[in-house]
Amino acid sequence: MVSVDLAKTMVATCARCGDRIFLAGTVDGEFREWTFVGFRREVERWADFLANQGVGEGDRVAFTTPKSPNQHFAFFATWWLGAIAVPVSESLAELEMAFILRDSEPSVILVDETMDAKVRSITDEAAKRVFRFEVPRAHTGSRPEPVGRPVESTAALIYTSGSTGMPKGVMLSHRNFLVNGISALDSIELRPSDNFVSLLPYWHSFALTVEVVLAMVVGYRVTIPKDRRDFAKNVAEYKPTVILLVPRIADALLTGIRKKLDTSPPALRRLFDLALHNASRIFNTCPGMRGGMLRMLTHMAFYDPVVFRKVRSRFGGALRFFVSGGAPLDLEPQLFFKYVGVPMHQGYGLTEASPIISSNSDSNHRLGSCGPLVSWLTPAKGGDWTFLDEEGNTGQDLHGELLVRGDCVMQGYWRHKDDSAKTLREGWLHTGDVGYVEDGYLFLDGRQGNMIVLFGGEKLHPEHIEDAIKGSPLVTEAMVFGDKCKNVYVCVNVDAEEYAALPEGTGLSRLREEIRQRTQHLAPFQRPKDVLILPDFSIEEGTLTATLKIRRHKVWQLRGDKIRAFLNGNNEELAARVPGADACAFESIGKTLADD
Repeated sequence: MVSVDLAKTMVATCARCGDRIFLAGTVDGEFREWTFVGFRREVERWADFLANQGVGEGDRVAFTTPKSPNQHFAFFATWWLGAIAVPVSESLAELEMAFILRDSEPSVILVDETMDAKVRSITDEAAKRVFRFEVPRAHTGSRPEPVGRPVESTAALIYTSGSTGMPKGVMLSHRNFLVNGISALDSIELRPSDNFVSLLPYWHSFALTVEVVLAMVVGYRVTIPKDRRDFAKNVAEYKPTVILLVPRIADALLTGIRKKLDTSPPALRRLFDLALHNASRIFNTCPGMRGGMLRMLTHMAFYDPVVFRKVRSRFGGALRFFVSGGAPLDLEPQLFFKYVGVPMHQGYGLTEASPIISSNSDSNHRLGSCGPLVSWLTPAKGGDWTFLDEEGNTGQDLHGELLVRGDCVMQGYWRHKDDSAKTLREGWLHTGDVGYVEDGYLFLDGRQGNMIVLFGGEKLHPEHIEDAIKGSPLVTEAMVFGDKCKNVYVCVNVDAEEYAALPEGTGLSRLREEIRQRTQHLAPFQRPKDVLILPDFSIEEGTLTATLKIRRHKVWQLRGDKIRAFLNGNNEELAARVPGADACAFESIGKTLADD
């Protein structure tokens, strides 16, 4: 049972862990480390500074910056005063950022030098005060004891990425965060000796819960690289034991390893292929090894120490596993990294659930699933879950929308009571994700609102088709469409370098063949009939959210003419009969509950 808030949790852990290193990262161009005791002292100074600016219980403190140790100080200093943290994505366009800063009405906004001019240009100076992060760092005051807040009070507003409109602030309490983190420990083995090398931003609720809250519960170390380039160059020196990531990063890691192998001597490539082939015969989607004794001995005595250890050494040699969240993870990287000895565990959650709902682990996993549901959803912990099917029936053995309830469900949306009521009904959080549980493992088909219904009545979710297509080295993004059409289609962004390397005039035919091969395992009506290449989607133009999910309605708004002409060229007469059709004419766009 959670009885103290996040600030008092920090005080207890810092006293227990003392001079062990808690946080490391670059500030003012210098790589620094803070012990737990040193971290508390810094938080006290920051809290005193914020209090001198008038920040008190229930006030909001917003901060926006590329990932930095400063964010850890800002979170806990805010909670020290009983205030509400509002982390804001630094990659947002000015319109969305301005909306969040108006909507949350922060008393103080903390920025770094890269964000200062942008924030000041969109902020009403009479109502809000903007400070550089170095100001509280230079403050000399202290706050001996945190205010202390009821665990039911709001700790943070996490703004969803707004895939169908402007973002909404998800209100998460101290209890939400702490129960979710502690519950995750029942599924994933995390140790005080762990070192999380941090890649995901802290406006991403997954990273916030695991690397800020749970790190302070368990007492493990968090190391923050300066940027992605620093991570790629120095990850071996940072020696991570656990890395949180999203599928795009997983794909990039796998692509990087493959490119390195492609430039290796033929004998080395052959040896690696043999090692992978042998591993594929003794590992499957479940824990443990299965297969002939000779294959297992060959793996343990030769392939693993001689071949796969070199891959692990690129990550420092101490990496135990990855955990992926935020979007479905393709089976290919899951299998590859399992073979080489650093498994990549897929989890599932959403901001409105604080966020972790399920996760695979070393001892309990089935690749391709989202893992078993975590313990806060069990009756013993006061939680529950069910599925709601298309006929309105509910039950844990059904195939339908996942509903959850318990201590990790959000308090609601900030200043959006109507939306909260639609999402939270009779105590149940309607996740908007459709799936089922088999043998205790959660499997998801996709978003309820993204379902495509073809002219012949066939229904399909686009996400797993898109994931298969994005496995191609030619494709960076994919959006499947075809609602009310006779066939399903896909528009893609292509990797400029890979596409340009193809023989002249062969690009489109090669792309079509790649898509055909990567979707041949699907039902015939799920296989795209044709492909359309579109200019790259981006956060700046609004076709990608800050968490790099496609805003389908925005793609239709900006590229609809091209898509409709493409459909007409494929004899989809229905598309031609809908003049001025927008996204809703072809895609069943539902309200997205979470984008992290």
